[in-house]
Amino acid sequence: MIKDDFCDFCNNIKLDNFEDMQTTVKGITKKLNKHYYDIDDDESNMYIVASVGRSTAIENASDLEILFILPKSDYDRINDNDGNKQSQLLQEVKNVLKEKYSNTDLKGDGQVVVINFTKYTVELVPGFKQNDDSFKYPDTNDGGSWKITNPIPEIDECKKKDDDTNGNFTNICHMLWFYVVVFHDFKKCKFQRGTSFIIDETRFQESTIG
Repeated sequence: MIKDDFCDFCNNIKLDNFEDMQTTVKGITKKLNKHYYDIDDDESNMYIVASVGRSTAIENASDLEILFILPKSDYDRINDNDGNKQSQLLQEVKNVLKEKYSNTDLKGDGQVVVINFTKYTVELVPGFKQNDDSFKYPDTNDGGSWKITNPIPEIDECKKKDDDTNGNFTNICHMLWFYVVVFHDFKKCKFQRGTSFIIDETRFQESTIG
């Protein structure tokens, strides 16, 4: 009985709209691929990252964060500009998407283009792939700068740990996220954007599972 209740609880807090999110991502991807690569493709050059990409997101608690890879030629073009080049890039990507989502609230915000859909918010990071498979992305703060992110190894490691623990890694992450969301005001937690909560990191397995 306890085992069944535990399984029911884990299933009830899982992200329940991933298919809808995937449809949204395909629409965004197709628009950006057409503009930047002149191809009709709704899958290439896009990654779902952060908690949704790591499969640790829970129902009604996570934004959809995605990373779109732009051509290197666009980095060279933008980087030759004067002023806050990073802000210019975010505004450019925002305006491209505005052509498709004309009735949706879009804005450039720090390091992302924010798309406020009714059901959830999408945060899109435009990035440029580096030789080591990391990604350079814009930060508009303090006059603008380029920063580096590398989310793919995190996603791969989370999948490996989940496989190694027969799904318990993800279940525990879901439960702890649920605890934070239900019993605490998550928005008041002192985490900065880009800094993952420890339960949503592969380090979690070292201190709790491993």
